[in-house]
Amino acid sequence: MQFSFDKKNNFNLYLQYTAVFFVVALFVYGTYLATGHSLIWRLDGAQQHLPLLSEFRKTLLSMLNHPTTPLPQWSWKLGLGGDLFQINSYYIIGDLFNYLILLFPATKVGLGYQVLIVLRLYCAGLSFCYFAAHFKFHNQVIISGSLVYLFNAFLLYSNIAQPFFTLPFILFPLLILCVERVLQGYSNLPLTLMFSWMLFNNFYFAYILGIGTFIFLILRYFFYYRHQGIFKKTVLKLGSSTLLSLLLTAVLLLPEIYAVFNSTRSSGSFANGLKLYPLYYYLALPSQLINGGNRDFYFWSALGFASLSFFALLYIIAKHRNYPILSTSFILGGIMLLFPACGAFFNGMTSPSNRWTLLLVLPLALATCVLINHIKLISPRMLRAFTFCLLGYSLLLLINYFFQNNEKLFIPVIFLFISYGLIVFYRTSKNRHWQLIFMLLLISNTALNAVYFAAPYNGGYSNEMLPQKAFEKWTALRYAGLDRQLKPHNQYRVSTISQNYSLGAGIHMYNTQPSKLNSISSYYSLQNKNIGNFASSMHNSQFEANIPLGQMDDRTILNNFLGVRYLFVQANQPNDTKIPAGYTLDKAATRNLDANQHSTNDQQTLRYRTKYAFPLLYWQNTVISAHTYRHLSASEKERALASGVYLGNHSSKGYQHATLAKNVVTVPYTIISSRGNLISTQKITREDRAETYTIILKNPEKYRNSELHLDFENLDYTPFSLKKQLQLDVSHETTSNSGLLSLNQRLSYYSYLRAHVLKGTPDKSYSLSVSSSKGTEKITQPNQDELSFYKTVNYGLMNLGFFSQLPASLTISPSKLGTYRFKLKITATQIDNQYFKEVKQLQKQRLKQLKFTANHLSGTITTKTKGILTSSIPYSKGWSARVDGRTVKPYQTNTGFLGIPLKAGSHQVEFSYRTPGLRLGAKISLFGLFCFLAAIGWQLLVRRWQLNN
Repeated sequence: MQFSFDKKNNFNLYLQYTAVFFVVALFVYGTYLATGHSLIWRLDGAQQHLPLLSEFRKTLLSMLNHPTTPLPQWSWKLGLGGDLFQINSYYIIGDLFNYLILLFPATKVGLGYQVLIVLRLYCAGLSFCYFAAHFKFHNQVIISGSLVYLFNAFLLYSNIAQPFFTLPFILFPLLILCVERVLQGYSNLPLTLMFSWMLFNNFYFAYILGIGTFIFLILRYFFYYRHQGIFKKTVLKLGSSTLLSLLLTAVLLLPEIYAVFNSTRSSGSFANGLKLYPLYYYLALPSQLINGGNRDFYFWSALGFASLSFFALLYIIAKHRNYPILSTSFILGGIMLLFPACGAFFNGMTSPSNRWTLLLVLPLALATCVLINHIKLISPRMLRAFTFCLLGYSLLLLINYFFQNNEKLFIPVIFLFISYGLIVFYRTSKNRHWQLIFMLLLISNTALNAVYFAAPYNGGYSNEMLPQKAFEKWTALRYAGLDRQLKPHNQYRVSTISQNYSLGAGIHMYNTQPSKLNSISSYYSLQNKNIGNFASSMHNSQFEANIPLGQMDDRTILNNFLGVRYLFVQANQPNDTKIPAGYTLDKAATRNLDANQHSTNDQQTLRYRTKYAFPLLYWQNTVISAHTYRHLSASEKERALASGVYLGNHSSKGYQHATLAKNVVTVPYTIISSRGNLISTQKITREDRAETYTIILKNPEKYRNSELHLDFENLDYTPFSLKKQLQLDVSHETTSNSGLLSLNQRLSYYSYLRAHVLKGTPDKSYSLSVSSSKGTEKITQPNQDELSFYKTVNYGLMNLGFFSQLPASLTISPSKLGTYRFKLKITATQIDNQYFKEVKQLQKQRLKQLKFTANHLSGTITTKTKGILTSSIPYSKGWSARVDGRTVKPYQTNTGFLGIPLKAGSHQVEFSYRTPGLRLGAKISLFGLFCFLAAIGWQLLVRRWQLNN
């Protein structure tokens, strides 16, 4: 196969592709619309992409209408507050399609978001058609390849769930073409533009696409160009394009790189600690190739191509001498799919996510074109190979079906045999329309795969979408109208109760944009690591890299410290009585009565208010030394927030040291199993799922008006071997069954074996739940297949709630059989008049006359002594401060927040924010633009000179 850059008129190709695309798209997207669903995924779509796009539209209009307005770089709406430029750089700015949202009015942003989803996929197909037109394929063959390229499991999922995941499918074919142009001696300026677009689009996919393009370059040069003496010239062109593109995109790239290395995800373990995947992954992998209706992306190995691709793969590997790059790509890809380290490498050295499989889609779509183009040239020997491989593959699928009961293979297997039959028939048939027949085959295959993938009663993906018009309803009524009377202000925040606030249809509020109120919870891929450090220091059991705070487990002082003035709670939902101390019922929405008159099922939203929320910025005249802070428990650190400020690495000399209240009291306890045994936390061996454990608190009546904390440290879980798990399960079923003929031991053994293999047993995941009258709290060690949400859990604090008198006992429930070890400290934090007095004093010491403008806030304060102005504003190196017109270096206080030192007296204080790396990046990009224009001018001069000579 040779690339040809001869000019062609491809208008008919694009016209025919457009017609075919909209036929298949009718099935792909029509399934959602016909069943009353939108194209807005209830998780990332509704919580990240659409809200950010809506706010981005407002920002664009503001900049167009007021071009001198400063670029927004900080937002108070991103949880506690965050770098808006960094977040938009990752999700929004680099996706050129997002700028088309300006064509839609504000009331139709949701519609515009969905139209752009379809448009991106259409353009990805155009990109493939443009790429494939550089080879000697008929239009119908190219369109057939585009169907494989577009309508696979990867894009059927991510095109809707994560719209910007479609962009790599537009970019990759164009990158390959531009590299090939350089290898053939053409100008490298198109490659520079493509590299720039790749880097501008998204740094994560730029990393994957960059590696994929480099692999193509190496293979292409090795197999075709290594004897042509173009090495030095090619390296020079590629190097200059790479350098120029880095310069041009530095304005986005530098802030993004800074954000990545200063995010909560920068310290994850390589490949989640895996050396090999679980057995179920390898069992399912063969079927993943053609399982287009599949949503079980084990470790993101999303393939799911049309069934004809199976024979295309075989054909290319059999003809590897004719197609060395394609065959090598498939062999390398197959090997890489076997090892977690490969997935982790392509995922930025973190979790073993095989999103890199998007790189296999282009060669497989091209291989499908090759197969269709050569149907008439298939030899009897090749056909026999197809037959034997088909039988062997079918056997594997049959085993997989019986083991996993995977009915999703039904349509792919039918089309697998139809494809084989058409190959056999048209190999010797004199019919000249075989290319059209195979195109119709692929239209049918991909359309039915898409319908199965989305249909509510089959693949069920549509059930994860918001109902039509639900996003608008959600944003308007998320607080049941209880937010309408509240005056929006950046000085206070709101929150909900843990695991309580559900809006139906699987919607949970991780983010609250667009909203006039500021919530402490946020859900983004790049989170400020200082917020994560604070959450970790407080042993926040809800911590996730993407969601560092959650609701801070409803801990009273943490809610107060973070400025949570209002709590929204849903009655008759979990933890609805677990209200932090000092929060009183402020207002209730209309009660929706249960249709069956069961009052416990009535729906009602309640608003709680407190008078004890800390100010956003306040002065503290006492500090906590590093030595003292290191020896405090998580509960004591929380209580100390009202008593003093921790300066971290900054010296505490010259400041008055805080006298910490002795309001965190250790509660003695014992643990007894349901078998009557006294249990030690040093080793809990659970061999019976029916066994329960009770924590008995000693003298609970002594502890009044206290919040009950269970602080777990040195958590460790050792699962039993698979063999022992099976023995225990079968033994338990044997003893629990009555009757002579009631137990089939062989069937039981097989059933448990199947269940454990499919779950990946043995694995290190588990959860520990503790229940009280207020609700149930949980610490969870995620499975290693959780990818972005994987973490190693060594500690965690459970807040069981605020009690006027502590309960006599608690129930602790390990989730799995195995051996548990941990250190448990139970404490009662008194929320008393002393605490409330301290908070009232801090409120008096707040920064007054606060004024908020773009990337800036200011206020005044009068202090009697030397101290620290601290806050609950997340610390970043982007902050600068001025006191009375003089520059002051900001401090990092209380582990993760912004502060400055203040002397005694009256002060005018100003804080300004500038995205780290943005100014330097802008200067570098301007220099890069000058170099790029100079390169264009130089090439034009060279071309004119060549024409004249």
